Amino acid sequence: MRSGFRVFVERFIYLFKTVAFWFITIIGNLGVVIFAFVFLQLEKGHNPKVIELGDAIWWAFTTITTVGYGDITPVTLWGRVIAIVLMIFGTGLFATYTAIFANVMLGRQFLTIGRRVQVLKRNVEGMQSSLHREDLMLERELAKLNKTLTILNDRMTSLEERNGEKK
Repeated sequence: MRSGFRVFVERFIYLFKTVAFWFITIIGNLGVVIFAFVFLQLEKGHNPKVIELGDAIWWAFTTITTVGYGDITPVTLWGRVIAIVLMIFGTGLFATYTAIFANVMLGRQFLTIGRRVQVLKRNVEGMQSSLHREDLMLERELAKLNKTLTILNDRMTSLEERNGEKK
């Protein structure tokens, strides 16, 4: 049996092999660079703390991750609008990261549980089918038994009537 830590490490390594992880990572980093470039263009000359692209990238990373150290803040209206959009983008981005991470960490359990549920469902359906066939056989046997009892009852009645006439 594998230890929990080893399973975690294996799944964490598997996370780095998934297309979804790399897609979101590339989109997120591309978003940071684009937002940083736009922020630089809007704030340069108006904001004394934004001088070069490195300043804007630092601001974009702290904003998208919602850390927001506050060392660089937008001073223009459009800089603030870009900041709001980046905050919303960051929230969605990290929610997606969380979903991908959870899917990798728990997805296999869900698949395993799903397969087990399917097997149980087939077993239950098989038992229901088997019980239904047995019910039908019992009904036929009861019908035959009922018919036989009816015949015996008719014969007994007939014999009683004959015996009653002879006396």
